[in-house]
Amino acid sequence: MNQKQGIALVVALVIVTSAALIVIVNTPAAPDVRIGYLSQDIHQLALRVAIVNGFFEEAGLKVDLYQYQNGAYEMDGFQGGQIDMGYLGAAPAIVKSINQEIAVTVLAAVNLEGSAISVLKSEYDEGRITSVADLAGKTVYHPGPATVQNFLLRLALNQSGLTINDINAETARVQDMALSLTPDAPAYIAWEPFPSLSEYDNITVPLVLSGEIWPRHPCCVVGASDSFIEAHPDIVQKVINVHVRAEKWIQDNPAEALQIAIDWLEVAPEAVENAFNRVIFDYALNVTGLEMYLSYLIDESVVEMDYSEMPTFLNGFVNQTFLDVATSP
Repeated sequence: MNQKQGIALVVALVIVTSAALIVIVNTPAAPDVRIGYLSQDIHQLALRVAIVNGFFEEAGLKVDLYQYQNGAYEMDGFQGGQIDMGYLGAAPAIVKSINQEIAVTVLAAVNLEGSAISVLKSEYDEGRITSVADLAGKTVYHPGPATVQNFLLRLALNQSGLTINDINAETARVQDMALSLTPDAPAYIAWEPFPSLSEYDNITVPLVLSGEIWPRHPCCVVGASDSFIEAHPDIVQKVINVHVRAEKWIQDNPAEALQIAIDWLEVAPEAVENAFNRVIFDYALNVTGLEMYLSYLIDESVVEMDYSEMPTFLNGFVNQTFLDVATSP
């Protein structure tokens, strides 16, 4: 090898090495955990609080967030390997765990209550629909069969002497529901802040709040894929620690938490405040409520399960050990 060839080889090695270094330096670090959540859902404010306040960074976690339209789609995200953990409704978590055998375990609660059946204001003001019983024969929009809102609608109808077959229950995007209302389709059920937003816009009035249908009912939960729990229990514990910290922060700092919600949702502050006051932020799991809900799903043939299988399923579906560690003195 002559001198020129040697110099050329050294230059080539420097260029190749430098390029490799650039690739390494500029490649984003893989997240420790991928977390799903629902779009425009004030129920899941704890996640936003944790992000804004830097709780994940303080716990040494790099988090990637994935947004879904509803909990059923988020469960599909679990099934497709898109996310490791998620904030979603207990209802889709239960329904899809059973009917589609999606291996997800619930680890903590996120909130209680926080939904409403809203009715077209003109129909209410003119006295045509002033109770749930008046919805017979009408179209009522809901977010989907595997949602807690669908369950609450069924429960409200039963309490009024009706069944789901006495109305036309039609699935719709929560973002579209209020503007889709007509005298023949005068009502919808959705999570906050959507009922408060359409009320603020003078389109609807709340016919019944979910807390009136079922006081302190379970709603959103934190879940994780079974494979992720098995592979990374240390990361799961850190996430639950952060979640509990965020929930306590909301309880201790309601004014600041409300402001974070207003900044996050970017809608009328009055509507956000109304929605905020209709949600109970709590990390404690209402296992009795989950049992009641599952019994109802079996009664309504929404899930394919026998009553005798309930204890075994719930024992595997709910794991409170991470929550116990997070809340221990």
